[in-house]
Amino acid sequence: MPEANRKPLAELTLVERCNFIIAEWFAGPFKPLSMMWNRVVMLPFIWFCGGRRYRVNGLEHLADLTPDDRVVIVSNHRSFFDLFVIMWAAHTQANLSRRVFFPVRARFFYSHMLGGVVNLFLAGMSMFPPFSRDRSKMEFNRWALERLVQELERSGTLVGIHPEGTRNKTDDPFAFLPAQPGVGKLALVSSIATVVPVFIMGMSNDLLKETIRNWTAPNDWPIEVRFGAPIELDDLREKGTRLTIQKRAADRCMDSIRALATKYQEEQDENATVLQQVEGSSS
Repeated sequence: MPEANRKPLAELTLVERCNFIIAEWFAGPFKPLSMMWNRVVMLPFIWFCGGRRYRVNGLEHLADLTPDDRVVIVSNHRSFFDLFVIMWAAHTQANLSRRVFFPVRARFFYSHMLGGVVNLFLAGMSMFPPFSRDRSKMEFNRWALERLVQELERSGTLVGIHPEGTRNKTDDPFAFLPAQPGVGKLALVSSIATVVPVFIMGMSNDLLKETIRNWTAPNDWPIEVRFGAPIELDDLREKGTRLTIQKRAADRCMDSIRALATKYQEEQDENATVLQQVEGSSS
C-alpha cells in the first residue's frame, strides 16, 4: 500500500484532480472551517429537512464515547442522506467528534464540477476521500484507504462509511447488499478506533418530498436511526489483514447492522400484534 503522502493524482481526470485538491485543503488546513460550516449551517438544515421524523435509538452505546475518541460508523445505505442524518444524531444526541470524513464514490462528487459544489455546500467538503470503480484508478483507491487510516490515527476523528459500497435500490429496507472487503480492512487496520453499527430506514432521495413530510405528517413518515453496540474485531486482527480476513470483518459489520434491522422488525411486528389484540378486544 502506498504511503498516504504519495498521491497517485495522475490517475485522476482534470476535473477530479481539481475537486480533490480543494477537498484536501478542507481536510487539512481548512478543516476547522469545514467543521464550523457543518455545525452552524448543516446541522440545522438537516433537522429542518427531517428532524421531526427522526426516531433515534441505541444512544446508550455511544454514552462512553467522547469527542477525543476515534470512531468508525458503519451503516446500511438506502438514500443519499443516510450519513447526514446519522451524523446529526451523533452530534446532537451524543458527544462524538465533529471532525468528520465521509468517503464517497468519485462519480459525480469528484468527476463533475457540480459535484464539488454540492460537496462544499452540503458537507463542507467532508465527503472525502473519493473512491472509484474504475480499475485504472485502483492505486488511488489504495491511497484513499490508507489516507482514512492515517486520519483515524489522529484523536477526535469520526469516519462514516457504508459496508455495502453503494446504495441498495431494492424495495425491501431489510435486505442488504454484500459487504465490501475495503470496509473490513479499514476496521481491522484502525485498531484504536471504535466501530459502531447503525441501521437506518425511512428516507427517499427526494429532499423536497422529505422536507414536506417533515412539516406536514412527521408521525406518518418516521425515519428510524438505530445505533448498536461496538463491533469486536480483535480476534480477526490477530489473523492479519489478508483479503479473506478483510471480508470476514466486513461481513461482521454487515451482520451487526442486519441484527439491528431484525430487532426493529421484530418490535414492529410485536407492536402490530398488540394493536390488533387491543382493537379486537374493544370491538
